[in-house]
Amino acid sequence: MKIERLTMPQRISAVAILVVILAAFLPWVSVLGVSVIGLEVDGVMTLVLALAGAVVLAVTTGVVGGTRKPGRASRIVLLVLAILVALIGVVDMNGAAAVGLYLTLFGGLAWVVGAVWELNSMQKPRIAPGDGPQHQD
Repeated sequence: MKIERLTMPQRISAVAILVVILAAFLPWVSVLGVSVIGLEVDGVMTLVLALAGAVVLAVTTGVVGGTRKPGRASRIVLLVLAILVALIGVVDMNGAAAVGLYLTLFGGLAWVVGAVWELNSMQKPRIAPGDGPQHQD
């Protein structure tokens, strides 16, 4: 594994994905001392989405395998996966939410931030007409 190949937005996404994976195994709802872990409810979906995101991120960035540069399609896939995880966290949030559901929500939101940042980083900067090199007469 070559973690140093990841850019800052990719590292944010990677850590967020790990948080979402961990959160699936923690309590999502707790009422009167009775807890339900994420794998008993929608945590299965977030776990699958996060594992898919981890595979896409690892393969397209060259963390495993040869040196690669992620294309636009893989960045969009990661963004869609992140949005789905965040939406599941928002939809499932309730008054009895426990630590696993909060971590899923915050991990999903952090993953969205990293994925949007990564998607925007591939766009070429635009130079305004006044920002060009100054000509001396």
